[in-house]
Amino acid sequence: MARAESQYLRIFDSAGTTYARWQSYYVGSTVTWSSASWEYRPFGVSGLVSGTTGGASSLQVSMPATPSAVDAIETALKNIRLVEISQYAFDPTVNNTTPQSSQSLVASFIGEVVGASGDLTQLNFELGSILSPVGAQVPPRKFTSILIGAPCRL
Repeated sequence: MARAESQYLRIFDSAGTTYARWQSYYVGSTVTWSSASWEYRPFGVSGLVSGTTGGASSLQVSMPATPSAVDAIETALKNIRLVEISQYAFDPTVNNTTPQSSQSLVASFIGEVVGASGDLTQLNFELGSILSPVGAQVPPRKFTSILIGAPCRL
């Protein structure tokens, strides 16, 4: 069986509003997947399927520095928007023009844009984990006297 992998990138905020949906497999096409339209945008992700665990993981994403991509990532960085990246595996010999309903989720990551750089042709940005490395609060809670009462003094 042949195997191909497609990646999907969604920029959204904590209220659930989606600002961009991009896919990197179906060249020059806007496809429908999971009841949404995904515009073709070539991008690469490093670190999506690594053996790391914990809340301090991050991903590096690179793509062409088109004006719309630069604007979307700059806005995401300024407004603390989240990015979800999902990678699916499927058999390209069955259908290679639209996403298959039987494709399998290989990996996914949700993080916030924590840094960006680039030049005239390439845009690079880093996605950091939204989870605290100590707990599972999103965003991490700060301990205050309102939450835990007056701390004991020795």
